[in-house]
Amino acid sequence: MSPAEIRKSLGTSPTALALSYVLTGDEESARNAMSQAIWYAEKGGWIHTRTVAVCYDWGYPALSDEDRAKVRALLTREGLRRILMSDVWRSFRHTLHREALDLGLCALALDASDPFAERFLGFLKDRYRDAMRVFDDVFPDGEWAEGFDLKRSAAGCALSLFWAIKTATGDDLMKDSVHLGNTAQYIIHCSKPNGLVYPGGDNDHPYLNDRDRETLLLTAAQYRDPYAQYVLNHCKVKTFSLNKPLAWQDALWYDSSIPERPLDDIPRSRIFRGHGLVTARSGWGWQENGKEPPVSWVTFRCGKYFGGETHYDNNHFEIYFKGELAIDSGRYDDDWGLERSPATIAKSQFFNYYRRSIAHNTILVYEFDEEMSMGVANDGGQKEMLYVDGVRNEPENYDMKEFLLSENRMCHDWVRSAGRWDTGKMLAYTGNNLFTYACGDATGSYGRQKLESFVRQFLYVQPDLVVVFDRVISTSPAYSKTWLLHSITEPRLHGIGPFEIKNAGGRLVCAPVLPEQRTVAKVGGVGKEFLVGDRHYACGMRAAGVRKTPLNYGELPGAWRVEQSPLVPSEEDYFLNVILLTDRDSKAVPEVTREDDGGAHIAISVALPYQRGVRVSFARGPRPETHLIIDERGRALFDGQMPHEVVLEKGRIQ
Repeated sequence: MSPAEIRKSLGTSPTALALSYVLTGDEESARNAMSQAIWYAEKGGWIHTRTVAVCYDWGYPALSDEDRAKVRALLTREGLRRILMSDVWRSFRHTLHREALDLGLCALALDASDPFAERFLGFLKDRYRDAMRVFDDVFPDGEWAEGFDLKRSAAGCALSLFWAIKTATGDDLMKDSVHLGNTAQYIIHCSKPNGLVYPGGDNDHPYLNDRDRETLLLTAAQYRDPYAQYVLNHCKVKTFSLNKPLAWQDALWYDSSIPERPLDDIPRSRIFRGHGLVTARSGWGWQENGKEPPVSWVTFRCGKYFGGETHYDNNHFEIYFKGELAIDSGRYDDDWGLERSPATIAKSQFFNYYRRSIAHNTILVYEFDEEMSMGVANDGGQKEMLYVDGVRNEPENYDMKEFLLSENRMCHDWVRSAGRWDTGKMLAYTGNNLFTYACGDATGSYGRQKLESFVRQFLYVQPDLVVVFDRVISTSPAYSKTWLLHSITEPRLHGIGPFEIKNAGGRLVCAPVLPEQRTVAKVGGVGKEFLVGDRHYACGMRAAGVRKTPLNYGELPGAWRVEQSPLVPSEEDYFLNVILLTDRDSKAVPEVTREDDGGAHIAISVALPYQRGVRVSFARGPRPETHLIIDERGRALFDGQMPHEVVLEKGRIQ
């Protein structure tokens, strides 16, 4: 390519202009890059410090002495400012990695003999000694405490920084990280066929985007990951495809020599043990040209509490087939900073609904006089943990000891807080290309005064059957129990029998089996989308009750939920629901037959439309014994017991 063609292909962003200078020697490009970057940095914005550092480093020979001195002063000032931002340097927070990238690029751009460069890198070395233990000891499977969206700032920024250090010094800080090596798997498995992503936790950008693409570029280049390479080559989701202003990323990192492997070669089910998250699907592929692949996708979560971005959603599941069917409801309103004021808490959809159990497909156990921490509304859900005895309650570092929170409280080190965060536990899991089974114990998520046990068994038989079995024991029969399922569109109920939900091209039909005597009701609609008790919490930032419009792309707050409750009060209750996924216009309903005699087991058989049958037996009582039989046209595809422990997918060794 000619210099002119290179400049045109890379674009006109400051980084693209600086790279154009490196490749062509065009000094005007370097000077334009530097002037633009300085203008952005002086205007403000956290992302622009790194742009200044990169443009200075790449364009240094073409800059005047005056510009060099000006930029060195800016980089030194910005680096020192970040060191003093003590509140961000917490190993369980994405902010550490975001600010570390800025600080590290400032250090690398300064001359190696500059004392500030040495100071900056020394500071980062101390912090990453702890942060890498969170990555590799707590989240070795590639997920992140704060969810998918903030994972972009955590692993994404760490990979960018480590790649820069490797390029500048030859030190490879990525090569032995299990977490970073598995990051591509997290992105791949948490992506839905329509290009949206797992929305758990705080997430107002729940779609594949250019930051995910950058992360996959880096993981493909670093680990020669054939699956990351496949996604880069074949994913045509509009929001993921290369944006012209970011063409410099491909020029810098894309390596066409890396062999790709199709996603069909990896299991369709995967567990992310640190977060207690299971994802499963019936196949691979993405929406392209408006056409939806006939692929179902489900998740199930039961895990620890990790702080503010953790929702109270243990034993929650989601279901997608040609449309969002069973959803994670509510909307991310950035009301952070208002949580210490009862007046603002009282108005906040974010604190009273979106983060709470009532917004998720789990169980409520309602004790009339239960008081939730911070004064949030009593939804009957899992206990509020953000503040305990007035002190912010979340893991901060792995083993740093000396760090302080901005509130001047000693931080909570992970290794010194054994059991503090154990609200939920994945008791068992197994997954393959036929079915996925998970069992979660969410007992510790609820107040001990009202709940003795809540264990959920979740079975997904590809491509279209989900069975959810719950054993819930309250400390009093007076504490009512409610089984929840959220949707975007209005459910269609038929008494206490099967109900259906349609959205886009998909349909979910749920056949309740237990409790036998039950109520089934729908809640929602205009003005009641986010109802808690008799109060509706409207979406609106800063707890003002004013709606943000329009919704960000991919935000799906929902408007309806189905509630099932036992008709007869009891301390111990079983819920059993059989869910079939179909095309929107189908009339099929799961044909469920009880096969038990009311004794030690609860057994059902389900006849599916394509001559496949499923028989599943659940044990009554505290030990979750489960036996599964799947047959097709009279031939047994599987016949066996579900495990009592987590069994990793075939091919995984750690």
